[in-house]
Amino acid sequence: MDPSRFRRYAPAVAFAGLLLVTSLVPVPESGADAVPTLLGVALDKWVHAGSYGVLTTLLAWGRRTRTVAVVAALATLAVGYGAGIEFLQGLVATRDTSGADFLANAVGAGLAGVGWLAVRDRIAREA
Repeated sequence: MDPSRFRRYAPAVAFAGLLLVTSLVPVPESGADAVPTLLGVALDKWVHAGSYGVLTTLLAWGRRTRTVAVVAALATLAVGYGAGIEFLQGLVATRDTSGADFLANAVGAGLAGVGWLAVRDRIAREA
């Protein structure tokens, strides 16, 4: 692989590492179980969706693609990575595996993939 091509993936790799570390750090247990909501959705789900949307966007940027199949594969990769992290969270004492978190990850990755395709196509038409 060309070194410059590898460097394009560096932000995605760094962000994936950040996601891994922040997702597996034990959190202190608190008496407050209520999670704030935004538009009726728990705030942590918005964070999950946004995080995996960013990861998908960084992967697509690194690949420099406008192909639907490749962007779908990259979004699937991001979702799979999130699924692996969700599994690992089940092994951390103060964390647990959450299907709702997995769904939020998938929604964020999917929306980012669609957004990437729309923006890249528009930029290509204007160039």
